[in-house]
Amino acid sequence: MDVIYAMKRLLASLIWLWALQSTFGQAHANAFLDIGVGAGAMATGGNVTALAGDANAVYWNPAGLTRLEGRYLGLMHAAYFGNMAMLNQISYAEKHGNQYRGAALIRFGVDNIMNTTKLIDENGDVDYNRITYFSAADYALLLGYARKDIVPGLQAGLTLKLLYRHIGDFASGWGFGMDAGVQYAYGRWQLGAVLRDFTGTFTFWTFNRRRLQEIADAIPGRNQTPPAANETRLPSLRLGFARAFRFGSGYGLTAETDWTAWFYERNALVHGPHFSLEPGLGLTADYRQKVFLRLGADNVFRERGFEGTYWKVRPHAGLGVRLKYLQVDYAFTDFGLTGRYSHIFSLILDLKIFSRKQ
Repeated sequence: MDVIYAMKRLLASLIWLWALQSTFGQAHANAFLDIGVGAGAMATGGNVTALAGDANAVYWNPAGLTRLEGRYLGLMHAAYFGNMAMLNQISYAEKHGNQYRGAALIRFGVDNIMNTTKLIDENGDVDYNRITYFSAADYALLLGYARKDIVPGLQAGLTLKLLYRHIGDFASGWGFGMDAGVQYAYGRWQLGAVLRDFTGTFTFWTFNRRRLQEIADAIPGRNQTPPAANETRLPSLRLGFARAFRFGSGYGLTAETDWTAWFYERNALVHGPHFSLEPGLGLTADYRQKVFLRLGADNVFRERGFEGTYWKVRPHAGLGVRLKYLQVDYAFTDFGLTGRYSHIFSLILDLKIFSRKQ
């Protein structure tokens, strides 16, 4: 009876959280969580919902952790906005008995931002010695857990997201949310689904009122709007369909199409007041699973301009090399929607290299 009561309490809490974020959710809250991790996945446009299965699966689809056979470490570094913003990520995933676990730590930040609110002294003169510097950074700790063969062929997993965000000593926020994912093998097809932020991902901010007042006083009559104290990221659903083809002499091709549904209006191929749908496509050609060429496309929609309506699509590309214990991936991508393409590198290390037998 205690278990039933606890389950009822959990269900009631989830319904309350869903209702709250449906009422007050923001479409682009915690947008740094959209950038992605792992150059291999990013080179396909993130179209890996059905195939995710490496150290970064805790981000893309936690059910993919069940593809692991051992312990793995992932690392990534990426620069955005002309090297002004940096994204760094480290992840770890392992198989432990019949359980699969993963964790990832992500930092997206801009450092050495000049604070010029006190640039002019009491006499009205500019004093550059009064300039100070601060950082604005977003942190996410992802904790994933997965089980294999919930029913034959079906894998399932959950990811808990813990957030910390700060803007110098002006403001800081804490947040949390959850993702749920499944993968299923059906003949030669691989199917996957991820319900992101199904509880809503909340961030609760606290502000240094004195510091915010300095900003407001720096230019009288400007910057008077108080920022929102709370943010809620709305849920989305991503479905993936993939199939691998093998050819003679060790050549292969893997194709996956992902379809992402948002429960609000955004600029997508199909959009309405309460629903939007966008397709994506990822292709990976390989030679003996050692050398990889990846292509991807997403962010497909029709845009109206002065000369009429035209199609827009965001392409991606990349390469990968897999050695005995190390995989090195490269992506040329605009995954951060910055308008400028970035070169991204990542590593995945099989920790068997440190075993005594080696």
